[in-house]
This record gives sequence, C-alpha cells and structure tokens, in this order.
Amino acid sequence: MGMNILDEKLDELWRLTTHVVWQMRLDQQKAFEGLGVSLMQAFALMCISEGIDQPSSLAFVMDASPPGVSQLLASLEERGLVRRELDTSDKRKVRILLTDSGKDFLEQMRERWRAFSRERFGRLSPEELSMITQSYRKIIDLSPGKGLASWEHEQEMDYE
Repeated sequence: MGMNILDEKLDELWRLTTHVVWQMRLDQQKAFEGLGVSLMQAFALMCISEGIDQPSSLAFVMDASPPGVSQLLASLEERGLVRRELDTSDKRKVRILLTDSGKDFLEQMRERWRAFSRERFGRLSPEELSMITQSYRKIIDLSPGKGLASWEHEQEMDYE
C-alpha cells in the first residue's frame, strides 16, 4: 500500500528539519562564540527573558533535570546575568530574573544572531519570512501574543 501525501511530506520534513536544526545550531554556536555561553545557557536566558521564572518550569521547557538546571542557573548567576529571589506571593518558591547585565548580554546575543542570520534568512521574501514565522509559532504552539510563559504554565501541572 502506498504512502499517503501526509506521510510523504512528513518524510521530507524530517529530512529538511534535521538539516535546518543542525544548521541553526552551528549558526548559533558561531554567533555566540566569544561570548563564553553554551547553547543551553543561551536558551535559558531567552526563556527567562520571556517570563519563565521558576526553576521547575525552566527544567520542563528545557527538558532538563532540576539539578542540571540548578547548576546552569548557578553558572549564570556567577556571571551576574541572572539573580534568584523569593517569590513575594509564595515564599517557598524562587523566581529567576535577568539582571541588567543579563538584559545587555541578551541584546548582544540578539545582535550577533542577526548578523549571522541576515544572509541565510535574507534569501527569503518578506512574505516567506512571515510564513515561516507563523509556521514556527504553530509548530511550537505559540499564537501571537501567547508567550512561552503561558504555554509552559499550561504544561506545568503535568510536570509537578
């Protein structure tokens, strides 16, 4: 029995996605080289900037162990990029926040990413860029105005 259209497209997507993910990873490594930050640390900073401020939520989104995330946060804290504080509404919880240095650092990362991505994404028309952005949002279920923080909050109940 022949493959249906969806399966054929999924096979092609698997192949293309694998290449795209690998290429993006290499681009990010090159872009962040010299900043002394790993891709995991870079992703953690981005998540924190998007409102994911609980270590357990960060562990969930990053698919990492809580001890691993704790170690990652400690290294970011040592560099002065994040700080931990007790949640004012629940003293048992710790919130993670970007420091001013962390915000500046994220801006540096953003600038370097843009510089590395202009050539690759510059090949796309404005319409294609909009389409790829909308497609990414659908794939990771981020409708406009719906940040990662609200997405992970819905998932959080399964994790705890």
